[in-house]
Amino acid sequence: MKNVTAALVLSLFIGSTVHAQDDRSVRLGIKLAPNMGFLSPDTKGLSSDGSRLGFTFGLMSDFMLGTNKNYAFSTGLYLNNVGGKLKQNVAYIVDGQAREGALSSELKLQYIEVPLTIKLLTNEIGYMRYFGQLGFGPAFNIAAKATTTVPQGSGIEAMDDEDFQDNIALFRASLVVGAGLEYNFSGNTSLMAGVNYSNGFTNTLNDLEVDGKNAQAKQHYVELNVGVFF
Repeated sequence: MKNVTAALVLSLFIGSTVHAQDDRSVRLGIKLAPNMGFLSPDTKGLSSDGSRLGFTFGLMSDFMLGTNKNYAFSTGLYLNNVGGKLKQNVAYIVDGQAREGALSSELKLQYIEVPLTIKLLTNEIGYMRYFGQLGFGPAFNIAAKATTTVPQGSGIEAMDDEDFQDNIALFRASLVVGAGLEYNFSGNTSLMAGVNYSNGFTNTLNDLEVDGKNAQAKQHYVELNVGVFF
């Protein structure tokens, strides 16, 4: 009889825990995401010169939609450190002779990002749930620095981690596509892991010219997400 009573109490406890988890309409958590960013130029004479490692961290939140908890409006407030490298062919004169060389620039960009996405989740399989994510990533630039490497003897002034914010557009918009999984430890605590691709579709550069034309380049990044919902 004691064993039966204990089993009933345990069942009620587990049932109430699961019920409390299912009834949550808002989930909050923290996220840390290393990323690899690169720039995609749309201007002749300007080309990509490689990627740059960065990271994102901040608060993530899910607003559950419907009664089955398989859909959510997912957003957050993130400090996003991204960047990329650009290369520009330049002409210069040394000892009366015309020469050409490459000017390479590494950009370090910092944004406040508030993603607006829809998350589609599977039912729990064991302790796991899988999800896909799609939406937009509006972001606002708050800092930018540049380091340039110039051809020797070109007479062009190099930059060493100098302020570059005046030449970076204030607003960045992107399409966000992602997928991942959640592992439930107990109650409301779940570990989240996944991969996102942020495809920028607005010009990152501002008030820069290449061969007399306004320079155009879009910033993209891939990030590995790790977070905890509480």
